[in-house]
Amino acid sequence: MTIEELRIWLNNSDVDFEILPNEKPVLSVNDALGFYEICETAPTLIIKSEKGYFALLLSGDRGRIDFKQIKKILQCKKVRMASADEVFETIGFEVGSVPLVGHHLPSVLDLHLLNYPYVYGGVGNANFTLKINPQDLIKVNDIVAEID
Repeated sequence: MTIEELRIWLNNSDVDFEILPNEKPVLSVNDALGFYEICETAPTLIIKSEKGYFALLLSGDRGRIDFKQIKKILQCKKVRMASADEVFETIGFEVGSVPLVGHHLPSVLDLHLLNYPYVYGGVGNANFTLKINPQDLIKVNDIVAEID
């Protein structure tokens, strides 16, 4: 999905968002330092289980992923990070440019994101950032589980 297609889709989905140009490419939470509060960043990580792929919509200040918790809430025996090749083959985006919305994967939402009026995440292009009301992440993603 191009930036313009994303903009049209989000407008048609009636969500509160902005697509912001970046002064420099943002490929990680560290790249966003100085532009956004870490707790308001929302990196999207792709995981793989025996049930398929899932998108983790996380708060940037979470630190580590609790895979035991993820296995439990998804009722899976095995969960791991998807490899860079698997991410590209599954959603067509490079690791570091995974979009917060529009990836069409079942998603796990970090409830910490709901504490902020807006969160900032990827759009599939490191030169732009999505600013979105976190309640709207629920509207435009297939949220199948939540983590506290």
